[in-house]
Amino acid sequence: MQALSVTEGAVWGGGLHAADTRAKMFVSLLASVATVALSGVEPQMVLFGMSLVYALGMRQFRILLIGYAVLVGMSLLAMGCAFGMSLLIPSMPAFSAVSLVVPFLRMATMLNVILPLAFSCRVQSLLTAVHDILYAQAEKNLEDNLYLPAAVMIRFIPTFLHDAKQVSETLRIRGWRMTPWNAFRHPVLLIRLVFTPLLFRSLKTSEELGIAAELKGLGYGEGMRPYRKLVWKASDTWLLVAACLVAAAAVLCQHAVGWAPLEGGMR
Repeated sequence: MQALSVTEGAVWGGGLHAADTRAKMFVSLLASVATVALSGVEPQMVLFGMSLVYALGMRQFRILLIGYAVLVGMSLLAMGCAFGMSLLIPSMPAFSAVSLVVPFLRMATMLNVILPLAFSCRVQSLLTAVHDILYAQAEKNLEDNLYLPAAVMIRFIPTFLHDAKQVSETLRIRGWRMTPWNAFRHPVLLIRLVFTPLLFRSLKTSEELGIAAELKGLGYGEGMRPYRKLVWKASDTWLLVAACLVAAAAVLCQHAVGWAPLEGGMR
C-alpha cells in the first residue's frame, strides 16, 4: 500500500538509514526524557546541537528545513499570542521572549530525533522492533495496542507531506499558487482549497495505514514472521553509547547551572 511504502527519494545505503530501528527508537526515547527533565538553557543547547548533528545523518536536508520553518512559524505565533494576552490582561506577567527559548529548544530537539525515525525507517522495521521489544519484556497483551499507534504515528509524517505536495501541485495546475501572500489575501479560499483537501486526505491516510498494518501481521502475535529481520551492528552500539554520553553531558551542564526552576513553574 502506498501509505506504507518506502519514502520517496530515501537513500538506504548509509547514514541513519543503515542504523537499526531499535537504536533510533532508543535515541528518541532518551531525547524525550532528557528534554523534559532538564530545564536550563545550556543543557538544552547541548541536546539541540548534538541532535541536529544526528538529524543531518538522515540526508534529507529539504525536509529538515521544512520542519524548522514550521517550528519557527509556530514559535512566532506563540510569541504573538503571549504578547497580545499580556497587553489585554494586565494581571499577567510581562511578555518575555527569553522565557520561550527553552520550550523552543525542546521542540527543536524532538524534531531532530523524530524526523530521522520517520524518514529513515521502513514501517515493517518499526513493527518488527515493537514486536521484538514487547516479546522480550513478556508484554504480549500490549502488542496490539502499540502496533497500530506506532505505525500510524511514525508513518503519518512523511505521508502527510506527500499529501501536501499533491494538493500543492493540484492547485498549481489549476492556476493558484499556495504562497504566504495568497494565504494572507484569501484566508477563506485557503481553507477551502488547502486545509479541506488535506483533512480528507489525512482521514483516508489513517484508514490506509491501519489496513496496511493489519496486512503486515498486526494481531497475529507470535505467528508473525518479519520479511526482513533486524540485525544489530557494532555501529548501533556506538550510536547508543554516543546518545548516553550526550545525555550525561547535558545532565552535568544542568548540575553546573543549578536545578532550580524559574518562578511560575518548570521551564
